[in-house]
Amino acid sequence: MKIIHNLDEWQQISGESAPPGPVTGVLVGPPDHFDIVDVRNEHMKDQVGNVRHDLAWDQWKRFCQSIIQLGLKVHQIEVEPDQVDAVFTANPSLSTSDRRGNPRIILGRMNHPNRIPETEFHLKAYTELGLQCDELPSPITTRAGNGDTLRDLTRPLLWCGLGPRSELAGHIAAAEILDLDLALLELPDPRYYHLDTALAILNESTIAIVADAFNSEGLELLNGAFENLIEVDPQEAQHRLAGNMWSPDGSHVLISSQTPVTSANLKAHGFRVIETETDEFLKSGGSVFCMRQEIRDAR
Repeated sequence: MKIIHNLDEWQQISGESAPPGPVTGVLVGPPDHFDIVDVRNEHMKDQVGNVRHDLAWDQWKRFCQSIIQLGLKVHQIEVEPDQVDAVFTANPSLSTSDRRGNPRIILGRMNHPNRIPETEFHLKAYTELGLQCDELPSPITTRAGNGDTLRDLTRPLLWCGLGPRSELAGHIAAAEILDLDLALLELPDPRYYHLDTALAILNESTIAIVADAFNSEGLELLNGAFENLIEVDPQEAQHRLAGNMWSPDGSHVLISSQTPVTSANLKAHGFRVIETETDEFLKSGGSVFCMRQEIRDAR
């Protein structure tokens, strides 16, 4: 396994792998108990108790309907009372493909006491779907699953964010389980505390990035690794989490509503944009990508 920190090390990458299998479904968490009860990130400030629950339900249902209209299956976890963040299914697990293109599930390690039980909800749902789950070694205490880990679509590589929600040892353990190399990206800006708020892999050659979220070394690495970079509008990134977009098929892109500049940039690159209202979830620092965990078939 290679660990890549910069463009010089990227130029040394080699090796073959089967690409990830196609996305056929998603794992979602209904907002039965969604709420903001404390402040855990920059977006939650002044939002405690401000969730409009009826509107959150309506937005979540429309979000799921957009996914179904793309031909994907929607699988729901069972949410227990007091699990206010279970709607953000990107974090408690990583559903991806290993070097051989086989579907693999790695359970996360949530670092907030309220979110720790969510991993069990994911384990139960995956087991019912007939998917086997791997656990990280016990010394690892902090790793936010898909929120800080993105699988490259052509190369045997994980793109991993180093920030407050994931420790390096967890990324290394995940890469070893999947038999993949590792590219590390520092996340110095507290507004972009998860990699998925600032980087979206849209297809084999195109990414969308929030430039403010990365240091110069990370930006140079991303520029060298991908042919096409679409910059997310800074204001839309900060206030609408526009960087938290998701493309399940390399063609359609789901993104939060009221993001005209970023959406226009995506359309200019040939993507079909689906704007989705996620305003109630933005209050908690999450949007489109946070609210789904993709499930892939074998290649």
